[in-house]
Amino acid sequence: KSVLSSYPPGFQGHTSDDLPSVKETNGARLCTCETKPEPHPIIRINTGTGYRGNETRPTQIPFIAAGFFFARAEFLIDVPFDPFLPWCFMGEEIALSIRAWTSGWDIYAPRKNLIAHQYRPGKMGMPKFWESVNQFWHKPGISNRMTGMVVQRVKNMVKYPDSSYERIRNRNQEVVLMDIDQYGMGNIRTWQEYMDFAELYIDIQAEAIMCGKTIGWCNEGLK
Repeated sequence: KSVLSSYPPGFQGHTSDDLPSVKETNGARLCTCETKPEPHPIIRINTGTGYRGNETRPTQIPFIAAGFFFARAEFLIDVPFDPFLPWCFMGEEIALSIRAWTSGWDIYAPRKNLIAHQYRPGKMGMPKFWESVNQFWHKPGISNRMTGMVVQRVKNMVKYPDSSYERIRNRNQEVVLMDIDQYGMGNIRTWQEYMDFAELYIDIQAEAIMCGKTIGWCNEGLK
């Protein structure tokens, strides 16, 4: 079972019809991650070393990008979208990655970029994701408050020490764990195997899962 995933490049220039154009370029691998000291710290994924253009096959990566991933429809049977993560932005990707990989899906980076993404919706008069949430509820800042609640569900599944069941129960927020067993990790490979594969580790002092920023085998295309 295979998934193709990457962060598509942004639009490059315009065509003669003044429409955004997409140019075929070498693909990038999702081989880096970090945890920033944000209000709700969670692993954030990013690109590493791209393909040179002479590779004969795609190579494995440890992460799925929410912006683009392609798989057979049975993916939705093994890894159904979690309806209890409304308006979750940061955290969605590590949840998808660990759920898919432990369910037996190998993740690959496509060798070519054939689509593009508009990362600057403001230029088109459209709000960014978190701005649309605030506008929908007519409450400035509500996106951050909602994220603080639902991200606990992701962190509990990924096994962040600060989001254990006991910690969440003590905060009287057990509702965020509703039906989590139906939308959790798979049973083909283990959590620890994924941690080793993605070179992640638990920082006891920070009570968080951390990463070594760059993953050597991934950047070198060894798998």
